Amino acid sequence: MLLEICTPTLESVEAAVTGGADRIELCENLEVGGTTPSQELIRQVREQFDIDIQVLVRPRGGDFVYTADEIRQTVDEIQMAKSLGAQGVVVGALKPNTSLDLDALTQFKEAASGIQITFHKAMDEVKEPIIAIESLIALAYNRILTSGGKPTAVEGLADIRLWQKQFGNQIGFMPGGSIRPENANLFKGYGFPAIHSAAIRKGQIHSDQATVARLAEIIRA
Repeated sequence: MLLEICTPTLESVEAAVTGGADRIELCENLEVGGTTPSQELIRQVREQFDIDIQVLVRPRGGDFVYTADEIRQTVDEIQMAKSLGAQGVVVGALKPNTSLDLDALTQFKEAASGIQITFHKAMDEVKEPIIAIESLIALAYNRILTSGGKPTAVEGLADIRLWQKQFGNQIGFMPGGSIRPENANLFKGYGFPAIHSAAIRKGQIHSDQATVARLAEIIRA
């Protein structure tokens, strides 16, 4: 099981790499749930660190129902991240009824051709997750970041385990949402390819190297 760290700053990336993360989800503005990082931040990370970079591509905070202009912006930013050497992108789009926006997701997949693509925690707002999972498999998405439709991954673990058992040979399920060293052990043994954590201590804004190292130690034990 790999350890992915959500890194909203260059300092967070350094903490993730030094602490032993396997890959990062690079973003900015985590206070609004994360948005697309700047070209400069992506360049800096590519130049300074040797790690798998998954770039969050999200035009704004708030909901995941996007206008045509926001969808075009997302496509452009996927292509930008790919051109800068990212190994993958992390995206999501919903219809007002909380079903997947399949037209948008198809455009995102086409723009990301040749690199990995993850559907992010918009999954946790979907009312019919099985239909969404089957659709993402059909679109050939690589993985789904999810807390099982609950506020935290611990609360949603039962559902994520069921999805992993039913669909894990077709798409990856990556639990994320308040995963900490004190609960990381709960996610071992179910075949999850990775877990996701920001590893940020309360009151801080950067990922914490010691927390990353402890998470890495737990999941590899």
